[in-house]
Amino acid sequence: MKISNKTTRTCPFFKWLNLFEKKWSVRIVKELYIKPQGFNELKKRITGITQGVLSQRLDELEKSGMVKRKIVKQKPLAVEYSLNEQVKGAFCCWKNENSEFTG
Repeated sequence: MKISNKTTRTCPFFKWLNLFEKKWSVRIVKELYIKPQGFNELKKRITGITQGVLSQRLDELEKSGMVKRKIVKQKPLAVEYSLNEQVKGAFCCWKNENSEFTG
């Protein structure tokens, strides 16, 4: 079955696959699967990622619909990132089939 270019540009599944090809995307999703986190917490947990790349990947993941961004009303204001429910379910199934990833 041939997949059209239009499908790969518009289908969320193919957009998500393209994001996973980019360095750090899977690691960010893995961290957000564990629990919702703020930018600084993610930066501390993902050794080696730069602030700029983390910001860029979070923006791409948010625009794709995989990640939700929520402003937490506290002083000072904070931003919390989490996975949407569809991604959590898919990731859970995939993780169960790929136990080497859980380490």
